[in-house]
Amino acid sequence: MKNIFAVTSNAERFIGAIRALENRGAAESTWVLLTGVPGLGKTELAEWWALTEDAVYLRAKAAWTPRAAQLELAERLGIAPSRGNAELFGQILSTLGRNPTAIVIDEVEHCLRDAKVLEVFRDLSDLLEIPIVIVGMDAVRTKIQRHEQISSRIHQVVDFLPATLADVRIMAETLVELPLRWHDDLIEKICVESEGRYRLIMDALAVVERQAKRGGATAVHAADFPERLTHDWRLRVSRHKAARANKSAKPDKTALASAGEQP
Repeated sequence: MKNIFAVTSNAERFIGAIRALENRGAAESTWVLLTGVPGLGKTELAEWWALTEDAVYLRAKAAWTPRAAQLELAERLGIAPSRGNAELFGQILSTLGRNPTAIVIDEVEHCLRDAKVLEVFRDLSDLLEIPIVIVGMDAVRTKIQRHEQISSRIHQVVDFLPATLADVRIMAETLVELPLRWHDDLIEKICVESEGRYRLIMDALAVVERQAKRGGATAVHAADFPERLTHDWRLRVSRHKAARANKSAKPDKTALASAGEQP
């Protein structure tokens, strides 16, 4: 597999959201929120975008305090931190003022336990008008609304969606090293089995690539891969629970018959 990034529909919508910041009304509305269930490629996109745009990428920690967040940001900026909190913030502000750059905060759920952590980045964005991209699971969208000082600065929200057939084809043709002809039935098989989850799509593409290399294939069909190409124990557990729930919800025919015989 090629070590490159495939620009799918989620990435296109995120890039569009970043561009929309240029036409914002309020100067302080420089925040973009990425949300979605796990496995849809949010982190991969955030890391890729931060790298290509020379932005600062941070992964929030459960133990973050305002100072801990500032220390990690200072490290990314190459700053030797001062002892005092005010001095440290001043160092960060001065450095970003000379070289403005966006900041990406992944797994932002951890920051919502102490809103003062995000207030550090709010102050930076207010003073410097730099983009702040926060990334989290779908529940973040509701939780962050409780923090008006942050939610009011979010200019764009991008909800990550499961991959479409077109997305799977883009990934296949971009990431697989072999110049294969991908038939529609295999693209559909991968999309259905993965339920549009990018991690599982990557696993499936790796399987196809390995088999195609061994067999010297130039084209691939669904018939070439009769077994499942994706394996996620969480999906199997959820299906098993759903099946058990459906079974328990069905009326007991014996009990109904017995009840019908009663006067």
